[in-house]
Amino acid sequence: MRPSRIVAFSLSVILMLLFASGAMAQTEATAEPQAETTQQPASNPTATRPTAVQATPTATAGPAQQTYTVRYGDNLFRIALRFGTTTRAMAEANGIVNPNLIFTGQVLNIPSGGTTPPTATATATAVPPTPVPPASDEGYVVQRGDTLLSIASRFSTTVSALVRANNIPNQNIIFTGQRLTIPAAGTDAPTTAGANTDVAAVPGSTTIENAGFAYGIEAFAFGQDLAAIRQELGEVGANWVKVRVDWRALEPVQGESNFAELDSIVDALNTDEFNILLTVTNSPTWARTAVDENGPPDDLADYGNFIGALAERYAGRVDAYEVWDEPNLRRNWRCDTNGNPTICDIDYVDLLTAAYDAVKTVDSAAMVITGGLSPTGYNDGINAINDRIYLATILANGAGAVSDAIGAHPGGWANPPDAVCCDQSTGVETHFEDSSFYFLDNLEAYRQIMIDRGDGGTPIWVTKFGWGSTEDGDAPSTNNVFYSYTSLSEQALYVPRAFELGQELGFVGPMILDNLNGCQGLPSRVEACYSALIAPDGQPRPVFEAVASVEKPEPEAPQRPLPPTPEPEMTPEATPEATSVLNG
Repeated sequence: MRPSRIVAFSLSVILMLLFASGAMAQTEATAEPQAETTQQPASNPTATRPTAVQATPTATAGPAQQTYTVRYGDNLFRIALRFGTTTRAMAEANGIVNPNLIFTGQVLNIPSGGTTPPTATATATAVPPTPVPPASDEGYVVQRGDTLLSIASRFSTTVSALVRANNIPNQNIIFTGQRLTIPAAGTDAPTTAGANTDVAAVPGSTTIENAGFAYGIEAFAFGQDLAAIRQELGEVGANWVKVRVDWRALEPVQGESNFAELDSIVDALNTDEFNILLTVTNSPTWARTAVDENGPPDDLADYGNFIGALAERYAGRVDAYEVWDEPNLRRNWRCDTNGNPTICDIDYVDLLTAAYDAVKTVDSAAMVITGGLSPTGYNDGINAINDRIYLATILANGAGAVSDAIGAHPGGWANPPDAVCCDQSTGVETHFEDSSFYFLDNLEAYRQIMIDRGDGGTPIWVTKFGWGSTEDGDAPSTNNVFYSYTSLSEQALYVPRAFELGQELGFVGPMILDNLNGCQGLPSRVEACYSALIAPDGQPRPVFEAVASVEKPEPEAPQRPLPPTPEPEMTPEATPEATSVLNG
């Protein structure tokens, strides 16, 4: 080859290489980022509880199919929510048999009609536990579906004790095949302020054959159109209806009760065969020396007389009574007369006992529920007592023996029902920093406390829960700013999911949504309007249709503790052994 041709050929090769490298650099600079996946160990992870994480969905949009790569913390419900589709549609599009089981790195097809949304909060739901072998002397090997809560319950210990014994950095994550050291039984049982520390945790049943799960809602019926309320309750598909009974309003003068309007309400609800829960709270002024805020009566027998009169009047028509409302807050449990605001030192269990005895005397079939507590991180004894400490205390003092179920107000604020502390959801600027702000955290914490105290066979009744929105109303106060973080469409998603979670947990009885008609029925409480299913203009909000469209199974009668069988009275002649012992 001639030198001139060699030079020309070499130049052409160099030019081609330069062009190619430039093209490659351009490709690398403009390539679309792909969804990151979390590297996992060889074994499949088992979430101890749903763990909320921030995730920006990265979907690959093609001419025929949109896809999404599952990230750590995702579940099918949240992915469907993110892309504007449904869990069922996602499962069908991907041949998923168990919607609770998806894997990090799994590529999912997004059904047609799904959209690519902005950044959202993703959560993961734990797989229901399955029966597993007992622990050996070397510890316990985690099985598929296990959670730290289920393992702690099985071996009579606590989640925190397991975390410490195994140096677990994140209690939300354990792995199938992981070997855990089991602490000594009863390790780290909670010691609560004010509790009777002589009462140790007693091993008891940790299973509930039938908690009586059912759909319920609170209706503000006094002064309202009962025909309209009945129609709305029927349309939304409620099984239970909660009615708040203000003792102060019904018996303003001792011994002179006016039940006329309550009679009409009970009659109307019975016409449509709703189960009825009456929450009986707020002492009249004649019954207490203190005049500030609300609180128990000076003589607890007065409350027993009033709730007993209700139970006798409505025997066979009212199904359950909730004894007081959020007694762990000073505003509801105050009795000081010296101007120093503190929570009353009257033992709530004494009030509960008076109510239980009064109700059961006249209507043994009626259920008695402990007053739902306000979830709060405060524990100063002035403004509030931490609800978890309060629950452990009243259980230690015998509340389980004078109640049929434990009332709970698990809240949620603006955090999704699947979320757990303390993952900040998109758009939630406050009220995410403590576990008391999370619906699921509160229910699981209550359940663990009950197991630790030997009351694991008792169901939890959610007597108040819900999410509110200010999207179609006035701006909230600083204390209620969290209502502004939730849109009406999010409210319509969160409430049905919370009902679903309650049913899945297995220890939850009736769930009472807050509320049907707060805008009209309780105009003095703006937060009641934020949470209502009926908007200020009287029209149903999106959440109304969302709850109405949920397929509701026929509710089962809740599990009721059997009354003790009285021992037959025996004369000394009939029991010679006893007689000989007594006679020495």
